[in-house]
Amino acid sequence: MIPDKIALLMEETGCDQGEAELALEMCGYVVEEAVKAIPRMHKNIVVFKGRLVQPEQNLFGLLLVILNVKSRAVLRTRAVLSYNPAVCSASLDKDWFEFEKCLYGCRLWDGSLPTESLEIEQAVAGHLRANAGLFEEQSAGAEKVQAELSGVLRRVLHSGRLELKLKKDVLDLGQYHAVRAAPSGDRRRSRASAPQPQTDELLILRIALDSDEAGMPAAELRAGDIVAARIADSRDIAKYLAKLFGGHSEQGSVPIPAPVEAIESAPMPSGGQTLLVRVRFSAGVCGDAEVPAQSRLRAARRAPGIPEKSSWWQRFFGSDK
Repeated sequence: MIPDKIALLMEETGCDQGEAELALEMCGYVVEEAVKAIPRMHKNIVVFKGRLVQPEQNLFGLLLVILNVKSRAVLRTRAVLSYNPAVCSASLDKDWFEFEKCLYGCRLWDGSLPTESLEIEQAVAGHLRANAGLFEEQSAGAEKVQAELSGVLRRVLHSGRLELKLKKDVLDLGQYHAVRAAPSGDRRRSRASAPQPQTDELLILRIALDSDEAGMPAAELRAGDIVAARIADSRDIAKYLAKLFGGHSEQGSVPIPAPVEAIESAPMPSGGQTLLVRVRFSAGVCGDAEVPAQSRLRAARRAPGIPEKSSWWQRFFGSDK
């Protein structure tokens, strides 16, 4: 009787004899329970989620690689390459399915490079299939795979400078399928709630505005005025963008002239008002700052009819949003 159950379990799940025997023993030789237990027995699924930056051409991207280290199969390679720095705002802490959805969404944004994205996917998948030793890195960190894939990406992008950061998750087969099959409560609630504006395409940095005792009163600030903004965000992408926008030098932070896009007023706990100021650095990048309404800022009012100076984003796409 037991050999029949082992054979049935192997046929139903594709497991080997040892796994079938162990699962049946764990589940009191109830085949139905053993079928459910098999996918949870071994953590054979390794997920690598990555962000990449290529400073020479101002390219940004996301990379998703999913491996089955037992069968040595490449289950997924997904990539997006873009001129839009907001791509790199995607969190590597998302589960693989949410990260993949974010990656697909980035492909629809302005600045996406579909041909180069496909080349990255094919090159990464081909390299992994040709180097079976990488499947042995399940117990190690992501460093070796990161170094290997960095080399692949440099060849594809014809660049000696490339920054790749990978985060590794190890899942069992049940977890891998469950993430995709069962939407979370948050997702269900989001579908039932009122539609919200899409903000994923916008990268918002934390900034500080330069003050000036003889400057413009913050309360008189309005959209279109030019302020001196310093990027005070500690994220890696923010530090990179500070250099890209000219907001960093060897001496430290440098103010960046930026137009005010929106202003909101909010009460302060101690009394008075604080202003929430948003400035625009480029098509996909904004900065948010809080300033007391009674402060004075280093700012200038843009005269009507004077066009804004062309940004690096305009050089790629023709105009800022």
